[in-house]
Amino acid sequence: MDLRKVARELRTGDPVEFVTSRDAAAARARESGDAELADRIKKLRKPTTAAWAVNLLADREPCELRALHDLGERLRNAQRELRGDELRELAAERTRLLDRLTGRAVELAAERGHELAQTGREQVSQTLTAALSDPEAAAEVQEATLTKPLEYSGFGLDDLAAAAIRRQSTGQEPRPERPAKATEDSGEAKLLELRHRLRDTEEHLDAANETLQRAEIACQEAQERRERLREELAAADSELRDRRRDLEAARQEHERAVKAKSSASKALGDR
Repeated sequence: MDLRKVARELRTGDPVEFVTSRDAAAARARESGDAELADRIKKLRKPTTAAWAVNLLADREPCELRALHDLGERLRNAQRELRGDELRELAAERTRLLDRLTGRAVELAAERGHELAQTGREQVSQTLTAALSDPEAAAEVQEATLTKPLEYSGFGLDDLAAAAIRRQSTGQEPRPERPAKATEDSGEAKLLELRHRLRDTEEHLDAANETLQRAEIACQEAQERRERLREELAAADSELRDRRRDLEAARQEHERAVKAKSSASKALGDR
């Protein structure tokens, strides 16, 4: 049993069954004598819904992920050489591909009974953008074992394309843009803070969901044990009633035998 394979199976499976499936996998590892692997499996974290949707996409549509990787390579080459016209074309292609892959990930999740809210859709898109922009992020996504969405902070392709065109026309490096206004900086900082708070909240929610699932499973098991005990008690009561009837019948038979013996003894004495 391989930890990476187990992680992929768990994080592309139904999120509702994650805890049960993880515990079962850990139990199998322990039964096979690999206690260390069992402990590592038990520590695997459940993915957020957005991360799970991306994992599904990577697992079910590997060719699409390769297309994303290839486009990322072409974009990086164009950026290095500052080919402005090509960058604009690739930027448009990037938008189309990201929209299509985001839609497909959302569709895959919906097919399995999990609708993504707008925030989840945005997180899927951000994760795919990170995979397109960063080879390491792309490798993470292709593993199909994400637990949280990925983020990427970098220059927009439109800005890079404009800079490339200016360099082509002037033969000089583009002049740096004026610093953003303080209000814009404040707004971006606030947005970043809100995103971090959202991620923390999602992690707390994941932990709460896992605790809830464990409690529900324990409750269900207790109810099943109670039903089994009730059935066993009912069977024991039925058997006890049968044995009491047998006992009563045996007593009556014994009494009849005693009376018969007494009658026989008396008749013998009269002779």
